[in-house]
Formats: sequence, C-alpha cells, structure tokens
Amino acid sequence: MKNLKLIFLALGCMAALSLTSCLKDSDDDYNNGLTPAQISQCYNAVKGSYTGKLVYPSSDTKYGYTDTIDVSWSIGADTMLVINSFSSKVIAEQIKDTELKEALLQEEQLSVLKNYLHFIKNDSEVQFLLAPQTIEFPVFYKDKTHTLSVIFWYNDYSFGYKTVSTGTMGGQLVMAYAFLDGDERVNYFNSTASYANIPMIFSTNLGEK
Repeated sequence: MKNLKLIFLALGCMAALSLTSCLKDSDDDYNNGLTPAQISQCYNAVKGSYTGKLVYPSSDTKYGYTDTIDVSWSIGADTMLVINSFSSKVIAEQIKDTELKEALLQEEQLSVLKNYLHFIKNDSEVQFLLAPQTIEFPVFYKDKTHTLSVIFWYNDYSFGYKTVSTGTMGGQLVMAYAFLDGDERVNYFNSTASYANIPMIFSTNLGEK
C-alpha cells in the first residue's frame, strides 16, 4: 500500500503550488472575469458524475496521519459541485471534545456537501474556486440530540481542477468551524472561537496499491 501520509503531504504541496500558479497565471481572468463563452466551455468540460477518494487528516489509523474514504460527486445544470454522502467520520476525526467525537463515531451520519463553483481558468486544465456550503449532522450528545454544523473556508482555500487530456478531477476542501445548535462561541475543532485550518483532498486519480 502507498503511504497515505506521504500522499497527503505531497498532494497538499502540489495543490498549494498549483493554486498559486493558477492564480498568478490567470490573474486577468480572476480579476476581470471569464467571458460567458469561456464559462460555458468550462462548464461543459467539467459537468458529469465522478467517483474517487477523499483523503483527510487522522490521528488514529494504521497509516498514522491520514485516512481515506470512497466518495462520489457530480456537477450538474445548477453549476454546483455536489459531494454525495459526506461522512460524519471525517468530521469526528477533528473534534477535540472526546465525548462528542465518540458520539459521532458511534453511528455514521451522511450529508450532502454542495459547493458553488467560480471558474478562473479555461485552458488544458479547467480550474475553479469552491465555496462549500454549511453541512449539518444530528448527534446525540450529553443526553440530548443536537445539530452539529460545519463550515468551510472558501475562495483561495477550497478549489478544484480538471485536466482535459486525462479527465482527472480533484481538489481541496478546508474545514474551518464546527459548532452545536447555532452557538458559534465554541469551535469544536479546536475548542476556541477561532477558525481551524483542516484540509482534505479529493481526486478521481487517488488510490492504494
């Protein structure tokens, strides 16, 4: 098997470099906007359904620092990238409150993660920024059912691409905040009111051997 820690770190570096290059190379596009024709070309290049892997940080696996799950996503007529069956297991790994973490792990919950797309480059690689929407999970915690809400960083933090020649699609999502029942005074990712920075990578071209 591949060492997922190395995969995660390598892809993270590549993603960061790719985004920096992308924003630099397409600065005019990003500031002035693609033409309607270019946006249509971008959409036609990326629309469809995909399956792949999601790699996320983990402190309690045989791989040491990351784990991976199967995911599927699609881009439809509403020009949104929709990740199906986003697992509460991914969220639980980042929760600092032990009791809340165990409550999330006891029964896996699934949610749909919707991401608005903002195309920024139309070339041999279509590149886009992602604006993930808040997702929610029910959780039984301290003898009561609560709603755990998770919000993400967007723009330069969450982004994606599709390589036209190979059909490979991938991207990065960065979780920022987890709170219960609408109370944002406590971020359960880091036990303070400040934002966290928890990246995850999804790709159609990522697996284990």
